[in-house]
Amino acid sequence: MFTLIILGLIGWFAYRHFAQKKRQADRRNWGVDYRDTPICPMTRRLPWRDL
Repeated sequence: MFTLIILGLIGWFAYRHFAQKKRQADRRNWGVDYRDTPICPMTRRLPWRDL
């Protein structure tokens, strides 16, 4: 019984570790960092025929 408790705790910590790594990777892959893009203000109005 004690062995099952220890194995369960090890499995739970391993699961939490890999789930945290996956969340960090998802945040890095799917996050948009707007600071990397240069800010370009629109200087002219779009003509209606371009729409």
